[in-house]
Amino acid sequence: MFSKMKSLNTVMKKVLILLCSICLLFNLAKSQQLDYFINKGLQNSPLLNEFKNQLLSAETDSLLITATRKPQVNSHSQALYAPSYKNFGYDNALTSGGYYGSVVDVSQNVFYKKIWENKYEAVRLQKQELGNSSKLSTSELKRGITAQYLTTFTDFQELKNSRNYLDLLNQHKTILKTLVEQGVYKQSDYLSLIIETQTTEIEINQLQTQVKSDEYALNQLCGVTDSTALIPELPPLAIPQQQNLSTLPLFVQFKIDSLKIGNERQNLILNYKPKINWFADAGLISADPLLLYRHLGFSVGLSMSFPIYDGHQKNLETKKLDIKENTRLNYESYFKNQYSMQIHQLNDELQSTRKSLQLMDHQLQTTKELTDILKTQLNMGNASIVELINTMKNYLSAMRTMNRLHVREFEIINELTYLMLQ
Repeated sequence: MFSKMKSLNTVMKKVLILLCSICLLFNLAKSQQLDYFINKGLQNSPLLNEFKNQLLSAETDSLLITATRKPQVNSHSQALYAPSYKNFGYDNALTSGGYYGSVVDVSQNVFYKKIWENKYEAVRLQKQELGNSSKLSTSELKRGITAQYLTTFTDFQELKNSRNYLDLLNQHKTILKTLVEQGVYKQSDYLSLIIETQTTEIEINQLQTQVKSDEYALNQLCGVTDSTALIPELPPLAIPQQQNLSTLPLFVQFKIDSLKIGNERQNLILNYKPKINWFADAGLISADPLLLYRHLGFSVGLSMSFPIYDGHQKNLETKKLDIKENTRLNYESYFKNQYSMQIHQLNDELQSTRKSLQLMDHQLQTTKELTDILKTQLNMGNASIVELINTMKNYLSAMRTMNRLHVREFEIINELTYLMLQ
């Protein structure tokens, strides 16, 4: 009795382990869909990580500006000996025979509030531009991963349909072999079916290689090293809602560029404002090192600079900024027109694709009905093998066309998502 219980427990443990393994494999296959690859791609992208580091660097730039606003303290020490004898040596009136000193000086810019504010604004715009560029790169990466995923899905469906077609051929091959042995069909009919089966097997082998290549390309794009076989599925289709152009990263960039040009204009104006610094120093300075201890002192002062004439550089720099702004406006106008045309074109193509899907669905049903009729006639010995093969080929072709139309529908929505959400 005890041995039976022990054996039962062992069996239950094995069953439990098997169920856990199946669940684990199911979850793994389920997780490796489009969202999985997009998340991995965003996580592993070196470009997006670089944007994060650049934002951290921009934070440091703000701290550097704050540091330069504070008084700057420096220490200077110097020992200079200039010997002179009769007609040799420097003039003592200039050198005093030497110079010995050690001082600490401090200086600070004053009345620089607007200059500091302009510098902080430049850093803020830099951070805003980095954040916007990161959004654009994220959208580009999502679009690229989705496109490669759809390519993988297309070839996988081609492989799946070809395998189903091969199964049908093998079923008919078994039936036809029996009918040939009974004298209902000729040996040439059977050989025609064999040739079609072999052709399909070659095609399947090529498709298997292509699907594997697609999976490698998808993994490389996302920075994934896992070589687990992928069973791709089309995610739910959802057309995004149209957003305000001013909120889209592509057009936000034009706004940032305009603000940057304005910041450059303000910086140019501020560069021609008077600049005032105060400075002070304290220490020991003497021409005689032996009397250095007697010459402890300090000094304070102000310095001011104001540009008077620079060869009209300010006007020339202003013209350059005007040209830069004009270029920006031209690009903005051009992209707005292109954007509207692309959205209109994609919506038209989406409607056309969905209409083709409806028509293709009717053709697929008709082809399937004809195939079923020929199957029945084959069992009765009344169908032409060539006609059956051609009908099955047409059905396979219709399935492939249907698959490609579904993929194209998703590709259009992928493009619309990129343009309307970014």
